[in-house]
Amino acid sequence: MGQMTSIPFLKKSQRRWLAEFTACFTAHDLEGQATATRLGATSHFGPLRVQRPFFPEGADLAHIYLLHPPGGLVGGDHLNIELEVQSSAKVLVTTPSAGKLYRNITDMSQGQTVSATIADGGVLEWLPQENILFDGATGELCSRIALYGTAIYSGWEIICLGRPEGEKPFRSGSLRQRLEITRDGSPLFIDQINFSADDAMLANRAGLADQRVTGAFVVTEDVLGNRELTAQIHAWQERINAGEAAGNPRGLVAVTQKPGVFVARLLTDKAEWARDRFQELWTQLRPAIVQRPACVPRIWRT
Repeated sequence: MGQMTSIPFLKKSQRRWLAEFTACFTAHDLEGQATATRLGATSHFGPLRVQRPFFPEGADLAHIYLLHPPGGLVGGDHLNIELEVQSSAKVLVTTPSAGKLYRNITDMSQGQTVSATIADGGVLEWLPQENILFDGATGELCSRIALYGTAIYSGWEIICLGRPEGEKPFRSGSLRQRLEITRDGSPLFIDQINFSADDAMLANRAGLADQRVTGAFVVTEDVLGNRELTAQIHAWQERINAGEAAGNPRGLVAVTQKPGVFVARLLTDKAEWARDRFQELWTQLRPAIVQRPACVPRIWRT
């Protein structure tokens, strides 16, 4: 694997890696069968690991459950995840439960860095549960995705500010979130969010519109170049924004096609609603992205 660099937001004197996990996924030809994806070399430090890969869709696409038993981060804690997807390997990575960033009583940040390298013909689906920022958390989340050749990345991130269902709002704290995607070394997509709990943009209609759950789903394909798929996505968007989705708690979605990158964003006050909407979109997109129907990870049903 190539050398990965640490999250840029942390000063050198503040770095404290709570846990680290690295993995390499390889592709192998099976006699008389399709290519098989295998979990190759791995290493871990601290309570961050996977048990074993699952293959509910066949040998060529691995489902990986990334486990962090403590379940949450306090001040100074950081998760570092490094993934290498080699040529023709296909991987879906998810988590069994929401990530939690607890109230920070230190002068050190807390957060997560994901670094992924995807070789020509490789596919990475990054579909974690949401990250919850508790009141007083100072979260820093960074994802760097390096694509080569025809590699594909399909991934979402959902952020919950506080726990409105439990009447525990996000009244203090901050979030810095950054996604960087390159292809063959050139920038393809950069997205960054920086705010504090008292920022006016949280209530502003041009910001989070007083919603406490926000998410982005990014696919490195020209999705809206497919006429039939475009019609399906626009119908999905119009149905939700018209308030016709079952149990819609004032949620909104928007989609954008940039050169080589499709982006869907949502705002709501319910994490479950956000997960359900992105899963609906994933179900529509997946046949065009990885040439197979959606196969819901078993762990989502538990």
